[in-house]
Order: sequence, then C-alpha cells, then structure tokens
Amino acid sequence: MSVLLAGFLLGLSLIVAIGPQNAYIIKMGVKRDHIGAIILACLLSDVILINAGVGGMGVLVEKFPTGLIIMKYLGAAYLIYFGFTCFRDAFKKEQEALVVSSTPPSAPNETELGGATTVMTKQRTKSRTWVKPVMGAMALTWLNPLAYVDVLVMLGGIAQHYGDQRWVFAAGAIMASAVWFPTVGYGAFKLSHVLAKPTTWRYVNFAIGCVMMLLTAKLLLH
Repeated sequence: MSVLLAGFLLGLSLIVAIGPQNAYIIKMGVKRDHIGAIILACLLSDVILINAGVGGMGVLVEKFPTGLIIMKYLGAAYLIYFGFTCFRDAFKKEQEALVVSSTPPSAPNETELGGATTVMTKQRTKSRTWVKPVMGAMALTWLNPLAYVDVLVMLGGIAQHYGDQRWVFAAGAIMASAVWFPTVGYGAFKLSHVLAKPTTWRYVNFAIGCVMMLLTAKLLLH
C-alpha cells in the first residue's frame, strides 16, 4: 500500500498544476463538448506514458534528445495557437459569448435579471463529432515534451527504485490520473452554467490564454 500511495501522490503532483492538458479539459468541460471522450483520451495517454516510463523508455528519451527538440517547437506552435483561440473567445462581442444550452439554436430568449431585461442568442457549443475535440487533447498531450521528461524520465526513474514493485507504483500513478481528469472535466461540466456567463467566460478564456503563453515561454526556454 505504501508503494501504491507513493505512486499516487507523485502522479497527482505531476498533473495537478494547470498545464495545457488541464486547461483544455477545463475549457471543453465548460463548453460541454464531448468531455467524456476527452477525459478517456487523456487517461489512456497517461496510461501509455506511465507504463512506458516504468518499462524503461525514459532511457531512449535521454539518448535521443533530437526528438524532444522537434516536439518542443511543434508543441510551442500548438500552445500559441490554443492561446490565440482563448484570447479570441475572451474578446468576442457579448452577443457572441458562449451560452451553454442542451437545445438547438432558437430565437432570441428574454430573461429577467435583477429587474432588467436582457436578450441573448443561444449558440450550440457542442461539436458534431468527438474527433476534433479529442484530437486537440491528444495534440496538447503528445506534443508537450515536458510530459515526456516528467513521466518517462522522472516518474519512470523513481519507479525503478522500487524494483519488482515498480508496477504497483505505476498503478498508483495511473489511479491519480483516473481521479484527477474526471474531477476536473466533470467539475467544469457541472459548473458550466456559472463559468459560461459572458463576463466569467471572458475571464476564464483570458486566464487560460495567459497560462498558455507562459507555458510556451517555459517550453522554449527549457
């Protein structure tokens, strides 16, 4: 149990920080855009990376740094693009702001708010298929070289100290991902009606955009 707990705590410490993957999950959770498929894709990616790291793949990453350099610039380009989309959404006109709705677009809807009448056009926020949202999650996961360093090299290296119990350690790290991703994704989903209010949605998008720019700088300077 102590080895399992150690793996769980280390795995949790690596994914709790707001990175590109978590930011994407939060944004898509608020939009209610195939969040279940996105969570599953992120979880399966972590399972592959963790098992590869514990299996010794981290050694290959250290021996072939050129691959990481290529991933570094591809990842930076995608982070910049994702940050741009966040800033773009943050500065949309109020009538174009995100409104979470489980129904198709309808005529403008009048709502009473503090005695004042406001008119807002509802928009569908869910993509027609899960492919594009899932591909976005995969890109932010697999084009992030820091994920390879953290999971393949660091987590994989620590796991080796546990000898035959390293797979128990890996199971603990996988459990951390299995707890964290649904918590973040479905938490954003449940709070979407609050977070998707025009003003709040602007702040959420602007904050995520700033995080993406900081992560891009960190990635390029790493």
